[in-house]
Amino acid sequence: MKKLITFIIVLAFQFTNAQYTVTGVFTDNVTDIEDVALYRIIKGEADYVKYADVENKQFVFSMDSLPAGNYRALYQNIKTGYVDFIYNNENVKFSVDSKKGQPSASYLESRENQLLLAYNYNIGQLQYKLDSVQIAYFSKPTTNVAKYQEIKSKIDGAQNYYEDLAKNDYCLGIIKATRRYNAPLPFTLPEEYLENIITHFFDYIDFQDPTLRNSMFIKSRLKDYVFYLHQTDDVVQQNELYIQAIKEILEKTTDDVFKEEVLRFFIPEFIKKENNKVLIAVVDMYKQLPITVQDKKLLEETDKKARTIIGAIAPDIKISATETLHTLKGTNKYLIIFWSSTCSHCSVELPKVKEIISLNSDITVVAVGLEDEGTKENWNTIVEEHMKDWKNVIALGKWESKEAVSYDVNATPTYFILNKDKRIIAKPNNFKVLQEILE
Repeated sequence: MKKLITFIIVLAFQFTNAQYTVTGVFTDNVTDIEDVALYRIIKGEADYVKYADVENKQFVFSMDSLPAGNYRALYQNIKTGYVDFIYNNENVKFSVDSKKGQPSASYLESRENQLLLAYNYNIGQLQYKLDSVQIAYFSKPTTNVAKYQEIKSKIDGAQNYYEDLAKNDYCLGIIKATRRYNAPLPFTLPEEYLENIITHFFDYIDFQDPTLRNSMFIKSRLKDYVFYLHQTDDVVQQNELYIQAIKEILEKTTDDVFKEEVLRFFIPEFIKKENNKVLIAVVDMYKQLPITVQDKKLLEETDKKARTIIGAIAPDIKISATETLHTLKGTNKYLIIFWSSTCSHCSVELPKVKEIISLNSDITVVAVGLEDEGTKENWNTIVEEHMKDWKNVIALGKWESKEAVSYDVNATPTYFILNKDKRIIAKPNNFKVLQEILE
């Protein structure tokens, strides 16, 4: 009896301390990937965990002590350079083409990831067939009703089948949330069809489900809802649609913490899109949340980014005791250049900029030199010899100077083009782009 009890205790100890691994195998000939980083997805954000070396086109992560959840293996800082997977106390092994990333991932080991992959593929195939019948119905509304209902029945059956298979799995929440509402009968008009998708888009998504909150799933759906289901060619109307769509999402929940997560997601999206009008509206929504859930640092960072977004009035720059950027008049465009006397790229590009400007009298140049006490004399010499026709400003303190901070500058040369009202109309990221705009 004692031996049996000892055996059970040892077995239980071994079970609770089982060491699982995540293994990735590159199927293509990788020579430039030396290591892979592992991230855990928490509230739609990638939280760094560890890294593993790549040896013989393979990398291995020990998952000892790591909780079940959604993870990302990031091997290149490009759009396709990652694989997302679920870890739930089992070994995970996948193969992937490094150039194609997630879409090429195939799970060699891991029942749960294989199940989710099979679900997405099979439901996707059936939904594609149903959508094809619906599209055909628009032009011939008297046909294909029976075919539509047959495929819809298969989708419902497959959905229930996979939900039952995953009833004890971590991926169940994702499978349930992926379910799509399909109307009993096809629609006659495309507008009705689109309205139906929008109306029922979030029907099966439980915003309180931690498996969804701690994944990329909700972010992906939020993005689809706002940016793909609310589109128009009219720029003014497009902004209104964006704002309305975000408000509709917020109305789906009373959870202020989740609302904060939603708005936190969209703020950088509209910064990237250089959409000042919608950004202001989203920030206003954020500020209406209870102060206890607001992130002061996020608001400060957003304010810094918003100051130089396209469409915003450029921050003022003191040029002399009597002159600032905002008081300048006489031309329809203004070019602000942040440069440094120690910047090798600047020494190459600025003479080319000067040549372009010499052919265009309708542009005023404000050149801001990011310098310190040790380079001040060098800056003065260059200005006197080559840049006397420009409005020149020395910003002592370099990156910490008021001018650099106001424009969120962290590299030289950096260019901003303004219209006559001093609104930012372009931010060329290199000389070639600047040249195309000015010539």
